[in-house]
Amino acid sequence: MSDVFDIIDYIKSLKKGFDNDLFQSKINELAYIVENDGLEYEAFHTLFKVWLNLSIPITKWMSLGSCLVPQERLEPRTVEYSLRWILNYAVNSENEITFSRVGFLLDWLTAALDSDSIDIDELNYGYELFYYMLAYEALTPHVMKLVYNLTKPGDVTRRKVLELLNYAKIREGKKNLYRQLQVLLGLFKSYKPECVPEDVPSISIHASFRKISPTLLNRFKRCQNNRNSSDKIKRHLLWTNPFNFESGRNKKADPLVPNMEFINIGSKQYANQGSQKNYLDFSDKVSLLEYSVHHVTSRPARLRALLCNTSGITLLALASDSEQAFFSHDLHHLLNNCFLDISPHSYAEKRDLLRRLAIFQQRIVQGVPVITRFLAQFLPFWNEKDFFAEIMDLIEWISVDFSEYIASIMESLMKIYYRAQPLEQCAILKSLSAMYCHLVYTSTRKQRYFMSVQSSQTDYPQILRRVASNLNDLYNKGLQINPEEVCVQLSIGVALERCARAELTCARAPACVPRAFPLALPLAVALLAPSSGLLDNLATLIMLYRKISSIRAKDKGQKSSLDIEQLQVIQAYTSDMISCLYNEEFLSGRKDGFIFNRLHPQTVEKLSHIIPDVDSKLSIRNHLAFAPYIYDTLDKEEMENLDTDIILWFSTVINQRFTSLSKFLMTAVPQLRGNF
Repeated sequence: MSDVFDIIDYIKSLKKGFDNDLFQSKINELAYIVENDGLEYEAFHTLFKVWLNLSIPITKWMSLGSCLVPQERLEPRTVEYSLRWILNYAVNSENEITFSRVGFLLDWLTAALDSDSIDIDELNYGYELFYYMLAYEALTPHVMKLVYNLTKPGDVTRRKVLELLNYAKIREGKKNLYRQLQVLLGLFKSYKPECVPEDVPSISIHASFRKISPTLLNRFKRCQNNRNSSDKIKRHLLWTNPFNFESGRNKKADPLVPNMEFINIGSKQYANQGSQKNYLDFSDKVSLLEYSVHHVTSRPARLRALLCNTSGITLLALASDSEQAFFSHDLHHLLNNCFLDISPHSYAEKRDLLRRLAIFQQRIVQGVPVITRFLAQFLPFWNEKDFFAEIMDLIEWISVDFSEYIASIMESLMKIYYRAQPLEQCAILKSLSAMYCHLVYTSTRKQRYFMSVQSSQTDYPQILRRVASNLNDLYNKGLQINPEEVCVQLSIGVALERCARAELTCARAPACVPRAFPLALPLAVALLAPSSGLLDNLATLIMLYRKISSIRAKDKGQKSSLDIEQLQVIQAYTSDMISCLYNEEFLSGRKDGFIFNRLHPQTVEKLSHIIPDVDSKLSIRNHLAFAPYIYDTLDKEEMENLDTDIILWFSTVINQRFTSLSKFLMTAVPQLRGNF
């Protein structure tokens, strides 16, 4: 589909004998943009001027004009241009086609006025021009409503009344024109009775004015509604849940997220609360939050109503411990009744509740214990389809108050992961890796702010070790289940890097205990898979693990047996990468590494016999992952030397495109450091 400026260029280029089908397709595209995305004002104003000066058949001209509806109200420059155009064409020409064009523009201005898309004061500058056009029978139906709406008591004079009476006498045989003039005379009479004869009747205005094109009027009305909705959202805090207004909802069911209400019952209705404000007294979130921090506000009838918007979620995070405890108690029963029992609420309502709870956990930067408990109870019976995205968002923040709940959640999700399709596996792994990172960051905080819970340092090492071990199993089994799925490979690489960066950031935290680096199978897949991004990702991981080990060893003052073992593993991984990518010793140098060290001698012999020059097949100059870059930015002479010069390969491809892999190779290979 073309954009607006392509359409403008096309319309500017229109000449006699243009393609009607192409023109109609452009009109349809413009109408779609207006009704769905809206016209930016600069594009609209340019198109408006081009349209007014087009010389095309009148029906096509009107069809184009019906699409010209801006998102915002008309600016003075557009109103002024339209008035100048009318003055030039209507006064200086009495051509029927010209009158048709002027009449349509008058209808267009009337539609803008009816939809509050034009400033009446700006339009009032053209009042005398509009009144002058009443002298033309062809223009009277189009201009009458504008004159009627713009007329003020000061505009009524005896001369104008006599002119209207004369027009009415001339058009007495034309019922519609005559009736419209009588309506205007009736308005004059209401303003200045002394200027209008007593026998002028009063006629209902609703049946007198010309009906404007429904398409044009509907487009203006739609833009008006969009502006009103936008202004309401910007200027007012909404404390209502749209689901509570659906006519088809079961009225007997208690809403999951109720509207904000303040109810005083019993003795409270007589209490002196004149100086105490509630949330409904504020129209913007900043003033509400500032006041709530320093003053006591009335508690809503249901604390769940604070989930209606992000300001309420912030207020709930800042609420007292007693209110948060009450909210947790209410939420516990709500989740059990709604998801673990038969519930009258719709799927959409339940989904909306889970989405709001996920946002709440993200806002308070911690897991809510009752939500974690609910997940532990719900996931074993989940059908693995309903509320998938919302469940994944909730999993990212888990409470550590009860380690058995985390174990149950991990066990359920691992089973789901093994059965899932590749894309679902990627989503599950993304949420679980985010959960691990959040647990790592949370372990460094002295206090969790929801219900003022003190962090327990004794539980974190065990929890983190268990979650990390489960993630390692997922990495390995995910690659075993779908070894050729690129999305699974990349999702595992991203998850590994995310977890490693979290561990590096919090490496000195007491809760962050050393763990086994899960690189064996991912690195083997990365070296064999035709994915340059995955190789770059694995190079990043090895460098991150090296930094983590160095920081921990430095803090201890001396290396423990575990530290030494981890450094040996990292060195073996590094040797694998260098042997394959640079030294071209894929098989002959495998004993110094870890990945291919245990290949059976018969397998090695077969590979050497079947594949010519097998040692170099995984080098950076022969690897399939880098094949797409052979013809990019290389001249003929360089391509001739490329097969033999691995340093040229590194400088033209790796060093230019793969930052992490380039840094890794230069760190591990002294020859490369000397050349760059």
